[in-house]
Amino acid sequence: MNAVIITVGSELTDGRVLDTNTAFLARRLDRLGVRIILALSVPDDHRQIGEAIRFAMEKTPGLIVVAGGLGPTEDDLTSPAVAAALGLEMEPSSQAARFVRSAVRAGGELKPHEAKQAMMPDGSTVIRPAGTAPGFIVRAGASVVVALPGVPWELRAMWKDAVTAARIAELIKAARSPARGRLNFYGVGEAEVGAAARQLLGETGPGLDLSICSRRGEIMLEVTAESKHEDLVQELTTTLKQNFSDSVYSEGKEIEEVVAAQLTAAGATLAVGESCTGGMLGEAITRVPGASAFFLGGITAYSNNVKRSPLKVRQETLENVGAVSEPVAQQLALGARSLTGADYGAGITGVAGPSGGTPEKPVGLVFICVSSERGDVVKRFDFPGGRAQVRESAATAALHVLHRKIIADSL
Repeated sequence: MNAVIITVGSELTDGRVLDTNTAFLARRLDRLGVRIILALSVPDDHRQIGEAIRFAMEKTPGLIVVAGGLGPTEDDLTSPAVAAALGLEMEPSSQAARFVRSAVRAGGELKPHEAKQAMMPDGSTVIRPAGTAPGFIVRAGASVVVALPGVPWELRAMWKDAVTAARIAELIKAARSPARGRLNFYGVGEAEVGAAARQLLGETGPGLDLSICSRRGEIMLEVTAESKHEDLVQELTTTLKQNFSDSVYSEGKEIEEVVAAQLTAAGATLAVGESCTGGMLGEAITRVPGASAFFLGGITAYSNNVKRSPLKVRQETLENVGAVSEPVAQQLALGARSLTGADYGAGITGVAGPSGGTPEKPVGLVFICVSSERGDVVKRFDFPGGRAQVRESAATAALHVLHRKIIADSL
């Protein structure tokens, strides 16, 4: 089954707010075997929302998901725009009114802006709100439209009720989850992985689709096919894992999840001393639920004074080779271990830019050290891009250095 996602909000189309709803919905639908064929963002404009609905219907998807534009304010226009696009009347819904009344704790009549949220396109199935705005499901010719609020936490909280509602559940049941294989790589080029995968695809036969993308030095590869080709998908990914055994770090899991699992399995702990990444390594680690079991803490040491104390970077090192150097990365890692008693310490120092670079130490130069009782590993990196890309790449690289150090320590 195919689907279209439409996100509504002028804050999305003018760049004030990052659209995370499309990514969330696409991932959830993909897991259910639903293929996204189109994703649109439109401003808070009645005509533009209606045109987006009609354009989506021309693609004859089984499902159209609209996120945003439900609520009490004048610019919340999704409900009447959907109704107009489908030639439906707007009607008060007693069920939606009960939901709104409960959400706003109103004992009597709803205020006009509250009652607005209880108006639905005729024939809608109401979805219980997580905030104050109910969602709805309505038939649109050969498609079904599901509308949800655009506030991310509300949308995510209401998603389960939406997909288990009878009209959507029937569609999902008819969709067959594809055979899927995922591999994540680090330390190898996208072109090299792509060439190897395409050669294997030619040998394996038709019916398999390949997707490859690069992010912060990581390569994500996905192979999909009809469920009847599951053996071919497995054969391809197994061969790639063998051919790139030094570079494959997971079958779809993020590197912080992989490292978290390694530390947990080893009963080991981690602390970090970061300079140019400004806490991004610690933030990545603590995105993993249960990180408190293995992550003891970290220090963002931008100032040389903080590097010296409490992380014990030596003054003579700073004077002789400078803050961006292999010895300082090593001393940051050792200092983090010493300060916290962690089994592993990670240190990062570099030139993130856009200023501060020199011919000897250009923007993008980063040193990373991972230290344990079995020794220290220090790596030099020269990352391309602007400040944000250098910092993100450095935090990602530190996780991969840690990943490989844990493996080496276990041998």
